[in-house]
Amino acid sequence: MRALAILALAAAGCAHAPRPRAIDPEPALAAWRQAIRAHDAHAAYALLSSSLRARISEPDFALQWKASEGDLSAQEEALHGRVAIRRATGQLADGRAWPLERDADGWRVAAARPLEPGGDTPEDALRRLVAAVELRDFDALLGLLAEPLRQSLELAVADRLGRLKALLRHAPIDSSGDHARVRYDQRYHLDLVRENGRWRIADFN
Repeated sequence: MRALAILALAAAGCAHAPRPRAIDPEPALAAWRQAIRAHDAHAAYALLSSSLRARISEPDFALQWKASEGDLSAQEEALHGRVAIRRATGQLADGRAWPLERDADGWRVAAARPLEPGGDTPEDALRRLVAAVELRDFDALLGLLAEPLRQSLELAVADRLGRLKALLRHAPIDSSGDHARVRYDQRYHLDLVRENGRWRIADFN
């Protein structure tokens, strides 16, 4: 049953109590495997995060657990192998998350700024989107996008950025008037306007 697989991943990903070993998710996965081996739905339920337990009662969880023996057996077998934790997030007090990636020589910061996590509910996601726009926080906006939209946006930005850099290296911009149009591709252009002696972007496509 796919629901139990999702619960297993949620339990592993949310096991971050304030104890020293809580930064290591492997003990949570080992405890989940032991609960499967012992057919102990109560022990498995205790491994779930508080937010997940708030969404499913223990009796309902136990019913799903008992109905998922085949899936649980596959989970136990998979968990016998070594688990490689390659990505993690450090959650800040305001709910934002700092992504980390594990290299050969240890953990490394994977973003220059903390990212806005997805919402617990659709309403929460929309509230986070509004806050990110109000703060002009591009990293937070990206953090709220699902794939493949996020990758498409990042690729589009990277493409335009590369073309703008090439334009700046090779083509002077006519600034004799108060308006200028910069075409950096057959598809793309920027319109600039001079306000109080300073140039600003007036339009782009």
